[in-house]
Amino acid sequence: MSRLWLTVILLLCWSSLVACGGGGGDEQGAVGTPADGFTITGSLFESEQNGYQVRFPEAWTPKPNFLPASAMSVDAFFAPDVVDAIQPNIVITREGLPEGMGLQEYFDSKMDIVKKVVQVEPEVSSRQVSGKEALVGHYRRENAEPPLEKVEVYFIADGSGWGISLTMPLGRSADYQGLFEGFLQSFLVLR
Repeated sequence: MSRLWLTVILLLCWSSLVACGGGGGDEQGAVGTPADGFTITGSLFESEQNGYQVRFPEAWTPKPNFLPASAMSVDAFFAPDVVDAIQPNIVITREGLPEGMGLQEYFDSKMDIVKKVVQVEPEVSSRQVSGKEALVGHYRRENAEPPLEKVEVYFIADGSGWGISLTMPLGRSADYQGLFEGFLQSFLVLR
């Protein structure tokens, strides 16, 4: 199976899991207690395994290694409540890249999946994350059940491709914009 199709399958499974929930239940570590590859102190999440730290929103639940995969790591952060049949969430992915792959090619590969699978044309912009140039895709899945909105931010650091995405109910971006901006501003690659 090609790497692209493996990525497509993982993203579709991940979208189904995180859009409708997945943040409730047991946490994988007590607050302030080091666990397998990560530490949570207050709202500071540090992943020693993946080499980053971030401040997550108050009352949100971190789920390290949310979707086990050999090709990438996936950590998720879930809002405390389901809103319009969606549990808002922020997901961080980190994956190895083919040698020589640049940011534009990496971003285009991700947005090509969105265009083919979700069949929407994302709005594209740029920004900085952890001192690195990042590209942003924002799109709406109006015909999805439940309808949702996503913002996907991609950048390259430490030889890896990083993605940070926010999934929220359709039409609610104003409710989550400041929260996501704070998350992105606090994100720091440690390697």
